[in-house]
Parts: sequence; C-alpha cells; structure tokens
Amino acid sequence: MKNVIIYLVCIFMGSQVAAQQTKPLQWMLGVWKISTPQGMVIEIWEQKDDSTLKGRSVFVKPNKDTLPQENIEMAFRNGEWYYIPTVANQNEGKPVSFKVIFLRANEFVSENPAHDFPQRIVYRRIKQNMYASIEGRKNGRYNKQNFDFITE
Repeated sequence: MKNVIIYLVCIFMGSQVAAQQTKPLQWMLGVWKISTPQGMVIEIWEQKDDSTLKGRSVFVKPNKDTLPQENIEMAFRNGEWYYIPTVANQNEGKPVSFKVIFLRANEFVSENPAHDFPQRIVYRRIKQNMYASIEGRKNGRYNKQNFDFITE
C-alpha cells in the first residue's frame, strides 16, 4: 500500500510539473493572422493536453480557397520543450524537432542545427501581436523570414 501511495504521489507531482511548464506558453493560444495582398495566413493554437500545445497554419486565398501549410506541436518531453512542425511538402512529410533553448513568459527560441533550413525558430508575443521568425543558413547564405501575426 505504501508503494502505491508513493507511486500515485509521483504521478500527481509529475503532472503538476508538466501543467506548470505549459503556463509560459499560454500566450500562444488563439487565432493569429497575417494579411497579405495574396491572401491571409492563419495560425491556430490550442491546448492538446497538460504538456502539449497543438498548432496549425493555413493560407486562405482571396477566393477563399484554403491551403494547409503545416501542423505544429509544442511538446514538453523528458523535462524539455520541443517545437515540432510537420510540413506536407518538406522532409518527406515527417515532423522535425527543434529543441527550445530559451523560454520565458512571452518568448521562446528553438534550434535544430542539423536541419537544412531553418535552424532556428523564434516566437515572441507583445500585446496583441505575435512575432515569429525562421532563420539559418540556406544554400550557404544566411536567411531570415519574419511573420508578424495579430490576434482578433
């Protein structure tokens, strides 16, 4: 009986740690948009469970055709956060993990030095805006792309 109680306490404490870990990322939840002349990029973030956020990105053309862009998970695994995008026409449709190397209440930086491009992904929220960037070396040259989202 004593072992059962210790086991249950460990499980409870482990889930509390994971739940506490998701708090710094709650700012990502919601619908985020970028309007362009070609259409609108929409990124939607939801809570999947106590240690995972689920995101998806679509592009909506002016004629309302919707093109899926990527599926993303922010996952807390073995004591560390990972940003894990899956893009249909890249990496043979397989997910790529980027380890979060910096995390605070409104920002994170993730890296995967072995990935072709990008090697770094950054998200930052300031008020009603979420700024994301992808960067790294591509074809031997440094490249950076910025995405400036706004919430409704």
